[in-house]
Amino acid sequence: MSGRKFKVLETNKKNFTKNEIADRKAIQDKASDGLKTLQKSAPNHLNPIARYEYERVWEDLQNLPVKNLDRAVLEMYCTWYAIYREAEKDVKENGIFMEVSYFEESEDTDGKIKKELATFIDKSKKNPAVTVMNDASSNIMRCASNLGLTVDSRLRIYTPPKEEKKQTLADLFG
Repeated sequence: MSGRKFKVLETNKKNFTKNEIADRKAIQDKASDGLKTLQKSAPNHLNPIARYEYERVWEDLQNLPVKNLDRAVLEMYCTWYAIYREAEKDVKENGIFMEVSYFEESEDTDGKIKKELATFIDKSKKNPAVTVMNDASSNIMRCASNLGLTVDSRLRIYTPPKEEKKQTLADLFG
């Protein structure tokens, strides 16, 4: 059984015996034994979007073995989420591609040169906010996975392998 992936008891659909339930509960409790619980209020240094995200996920994190020790990862998750939202807002306002402006010179009928501002969307250059969104989404997924905020990560909680006692012939045949 060593090396098998451990699923949290609350999310496991297998029918366990009372002894198995007690063993699994003990393993889960031991993983966060003696650690402070995660504070409910978001830290003041987070911006409003990050603070909102912190408070949004805090309640659900109480059902996972996330403790105050993991707060830095949660703060990074919330900060990257806020960065993603700001970049998303920029893309909504300015589009995916860059708008390029330049002065176009033209000659009047009376021979004077006039300059007019011309703008066009250059589809060969993407808005830098798109790159920020991409970086932020990668970091969000990494932090979310570490916190157990994704389905896969909630299913990948490992239990320490039990030391299996080697059976001797005397154990087998008495």
